[in-house]
Amino acid sequence: MIASTGSVARERTWDSFDDNRDAIFRRFKDGSYSPDTGASPDELQRMADAYLLENPDQSRILQKANIFRMVLTHGRIDVDPEDWFAEKIDHGNVLRKLTHGARGDQDFGPGLWLEEAAAGNLKSGTDWFDQAQEHGVTTGPRSGLDLGHISPGWDKLLARGLSGLLDDIAQARASLGDAISKDQDAFYSALEIVYGAAIDFASRLSNFASAAAESQPEHSTKLGAITRALSNVPAHRPRTLHEALQFMWLMHQLIEMEGENVRSMGQFDRTLYPFYRADVGAGRITDDHARELIKFFWHKWYCGTEGAANGKNFVFGGQAADGSEITNDLTYLALDAYEELNTPDPKLSVRYLPGSPERLYDRVADLIRKGHNSFVLMNDETAVEALVKRGKTPEDARIYLPIGCYEPAVEGKEVACTMNVTVNLAKPLELALNDGVDPRTGVRLGPATGDASGFESYDDLHAAYITQLDHVLNNSRQHIAEAEREWPRINPAPFISGAIDDCIATGADISAGGARYNSVGFVGAGLANAADSLFALKAAAFDGARFTMAEIVDATRTDFYGREDMRLYLRNRVPKWGNNEPGVDAVAKGVADHFCATVHSFTNGRGGGCQAALFTLVAAASFGALSGATPDGRKSGESLAPGVGASYGLDIGGVTGLINSVSTLDFTETPNGSVLDVSLHPTAVAGEDGLNAFVGLIKTFFSQGGYAIQFNVLDAETLRDAQRNPEQYASLQVRITGWSVYFTTLTRKEQDQYIARIVHAG
Repeated sequence: MIASTGSVARERTWDSFDDNRDAIFRRFKDGSYSPDTGASPDELQRMADAYLLENPDQSRILQKANIFRMVLTHGRIDVDPEDWFAEKIDHGNVLRKLTHGARGDQDFGPGLWLEEAAAGNLKSGTDWFDQAQEHGVTTGPRSGLDLGHISPGWDKLLARGLSGLLDDIAQARASLGDAISKDQDAFYSALEIVYGAAIDFASRLSNFASAAAESQPEHSTKLGAITRALSNVPAHRPRTLHEALQFMWLMHQLIEMEGENVRSMGQFDRTLYPFYRADVGAGRITDDHARELIKFFWHKWYCGTEGAANGKNFVFGGQAADGSEITNDLTYLALDAYEELNTPDPKLSVRYLPGSPERLYDRVADLIRKGHNSFVLMNDETAVEALVKRGKTPEDARIYLPIGCYEPAVEGKEVACTMNVTVNLAKPLELALNDGVDPRTGVRLGPATGDASGFESYDDLHAAYITQLDHVLNNSRQHIAEAEREWPRINPAPFISGAIDDCIATGADISAGGARYNSVGFVGAGLANAADSLFALKAAAFDGARFTMAEIVDATRTDFYGREDMRLYLRNRVPKWGNNEPGVDAVAKGVADHFCATVHSFTNGRGGGCQAALFTLVAAASFGALSGATPDGRKSGESLAPGVGASYGLDIGGVTGLINSVSTLDFTETPNGSVLDVSLHPTAVAGEDGLNAFVGLIKTFFSQGGYAIQFNVLDAETLRDAQRNPEQYASLQVRITGWSVYFTTLTRKEQDQYIARIVHAG
């Protein structure tokens, strides 16, 4: 058992989360380590530098594996006596400083190995891409995001432990015999090193916890549980829910230490239900205790982010590989824990399919309307079909996870690289209107497509736009393929590779294309701005001849200076995407269809394909800041539209019109994801009738082929009061893109912009 009744009198274990959460948070952030437990980060860095100097000719993957082992063997460690879970090592990001060099707001400069690659094979062909990023045309793998956006095979790990993976490696070696290549031998050796190191590291933590229990008997129950758990996992299969959670937390931390960002923690209710059911059946744990454990577990993720960007994704509902619906008692118990925890991280995804319980719809909708909005709701039918279209088997597609925010990828079998390229769909139009030149800087970024004032028809304009868009896509594909070919030299990842099918079978790291599915995501941002601008030119310059092309082009170059009449006409009088207007909806669909078809014609640098997506994340603001005024009436520097939705303030047709427009898109052609952002006033979803209407809205979106949808249920007056009295609204959460944050942590400008959007939605 995790706890015994005999320990309760001297140590409060259960029902202790609220008492312990602040102290755990402080200790997690403070990172206090005793010098006698190991080497400091500076000492580890010197050891790593010395190792590289002594072994310059060793393969990159073995260099990384040996430094990984060195850090886990010698780094300072600690265990929090009031927590149920342990992982602490003062690693100083030694490995990340070798690879891509940056993580979140921790900027170490270019990683050593990335710097070497950039000075060598990556140098060619980067001039255009660097300029494109500087001008808001596109972003890529060198813009600060990880290459992988990855999740290991949680089912495999929990079923077999790292010892099971070591057995697989031995069998793979034996089957190859003398035919094993030098690269395969290095890969298997690297896996043996890192898995052995992880098992030994768990033993270090276990021994530390055991000694701490002797010296701190008031914390002996939790420390004893950690001692027992880490004497078993990650080497072997977990025996209890507590051990399974400890296994997952430790694996997450070690994968991130290695240099890949874990973006999804698996299908929580399906993966962990066997452990929960066995514990309850054997009397080892109660539902109340399980909920308490989950709160301690999830608090770790909040400690790591403090509710800032990105977060970690836990998935609920949906189906198993055989197509059976998997919602169970653990689903609802975990949702209860999430409500009680009341933090924006972790973030939760809920998968729905025909046959999903009404209770699941009602429970999630109720949580969202109460302000717990760290949810994205996903349509299994659309997601699975999209993945099957791109070559996944139905069985594999059914176990997809949203990797990151809402990008589907097959759990433990796909390296999806979902954020490798983000393209500003509005920028090619700006280039088409200026003969391939950015009018803000005078820099040529695209091919010459002619003087736009001389275009005689909308077809001429559209052809110029497509030419510019294709130029962006083709150059991006070339750069990505070149970057991926260098990936094994920049960031090999043996620790996670063994947990991804079919790396062990093929003897290849994920960076070398060893996974079963190797994909690259191309994200299209600003669809509404591109469609609205194209349609505005069609309606105002060609069909209606309200203005000439020359007049509109000149006005956009000067940010509509002296032509506010024109800007207001283009913004308010011409139909806009998101209002169920057939003309502009057809233009948006045409842009999306061309973008997706072009992306899907590409191959990547790891032998796989490219996959299209339609969303914006933070690119709405960053691309907007680098884009001039557009013919939809948007002013220079203003944000682009969010997700696949309408431009801010222009969805005057209400939620029904918005969904009808968005449903004209074929989301089975966006296997890399999409999302619709919807804001609702609290009165619209109040009471039983409001809840029924809310659920009906979700079902309507899914029935019309939508993929992912996320909500805010807020009123402007509450947000204004939060500005005036922030101390009273410390836990007020708002959904801003693929994650939620505390409203009071936003800048005043961001808060004002958010309130303006809510006013419009209301």
